[in-house]
Amino acid sequence: MTQSGLIPVSTAELSVPATVVQQNDYQFYSAIVPGKALLDSCFVSRRTDNEHGGFNRALSTARARDIARYLDRGSSIPTNIILSAQRNAGLHFADSTLTWQNNGSNFLVLDGQHRLFSMAYTQSDYDFVVAIYDNLSPQDEVQLFIDINTNQKGVPPALLLDIKHLAGNETDLESQLRHLFDEVARDRRSPLYGKMSASATRSGFISRVTFNSAVKKRFEAGPLANIGSSELQVSLVINFLIAADRIVTASGAMNNHLNKSTILQAFFEVFDDVVTMSLDQRHSLKPDDLTEIMRPLARLAFDNYIGSNRPSKAKLVADMRAALIPTAAVTSDML
Repeated sequence: MTQSGLIPVSTAELSVPATVVQQNDYQFYSAIVPGKALLDSCFVSRRTDNEHGGFNRALSTARARDIARYLDRGSSIPTNIILSAQRNAGLHFADSTLTWQNNGSNFLVLDGQHRLFSMAYTQSDYDFVVAIYDNLSPQDEVQLFIDINTNQKGVPPALLLDIKHLAGNETDLESQLRHLFDEVARDRRSPLYGKMSASATRSGFISRVTFNSAVKKRFEAGPLANIGSSELQVSLVINFLIAADRIVTASGAMNNHLNKSTILQAFFEVFDDVVTMSLDQRHSLKPDDLTEIMRPLARLAFDNYIGSNRPSKAKLVADMRAALIPTAAVTSDML
């Protein structure tokens, strides 16, 4: 909700308490402005609208609505919206007060357009912290936009997944995936022991993002989803990985490639097939039995699926399925 000191000086002017910030050769004003009033004073220069001079990305209405719902649920967004005052703003600063002409296109949005345009969909008005630059040239505006979007680095997705439970808002599926990742990473029987990175993306390691992408569908339906015990789920996945590790080794691969995302994800694409076949044919899900079911896969040259000129993961999965379940030739007497 708004608690700012927005002062309607007149129908043509607005004022807010502000502070001057000097950073090297740049000066800007820091202020708190109600979002809906700010929305009425701003515009965006989008590349899709102006291919010669525009520079911002297209507005996603869906994202703006998501932010609106986020705010209306009682959450907050403390980060600055960054603006460049235009000549028609008539920006004036005196006695710790910033005043501008209220004519609808006073400020060019350099950063935060989705936060700003969420105000078109919120049930209430919300204050935003804004940084307002003045006297920037068009070249300065574009350079500042580039600097903001080049030097700001988002938190790695793997780290966000790793800490989400600390905020208490994990879904059941996310909790299951986190538990499975942690157990597979710490169990010394696991072929991925010492080869998993929980909170960052590292070369040669399986990140939480990659692992979740490989395993997620198995939790939604199929044999793994039908196991009620998380400990049994962990045991089955580790048994499967042990068998997959043996198959890659038996194929004559130069290295064990289970720590390559393409190979790991391809094996989990055939997970349900392998588990179902092992239950039907061997009535067991122990590593030896899973290995025997996957034995035909050892004929594949896994080294060929690694590197810059590799076939697609879809091709590897198709080759694996063809090796596991050969397709019988269709003859006229069958039809």
